[in-house]
Amino acid sequence: NKDELESRPESRPESRPESRPESRPESALAARVLAILKDGSLSKNEIAKAIKHRTISGELKKQIKQLLNLGYIEMTLPEKPNSRLQKYRLTNSDRSDRI
Repeated sequence: NKDELESRPESRPESRPESRPESRPESALAARVLAILKDGSLSKNEIAKAIKHRTISGELKKQIKQLLNLGYIEMTLPEKPNSRLQKYRLTNSDRSDRI
């Protein structure tokens, strides 16, 4: 019976597809952020409002940071990452991929 368990793929954790956000930028929230940014540059607060959040959640911050690191989006003021005027936009390469 032990051999049966080991031979079935669903019983082996390494064979299950992983859904780790760091390896897959298209989490539901990340996909929504990318869709919203198709229309232009937005601040974190504007993104939060567009996805019907009252405030900027920790998860939203995490997804924006991940999208930045993966090159899907960029800052409008990269020299001032903490500026209150900071906005985010799709990168040129991401814009052309999604049209």
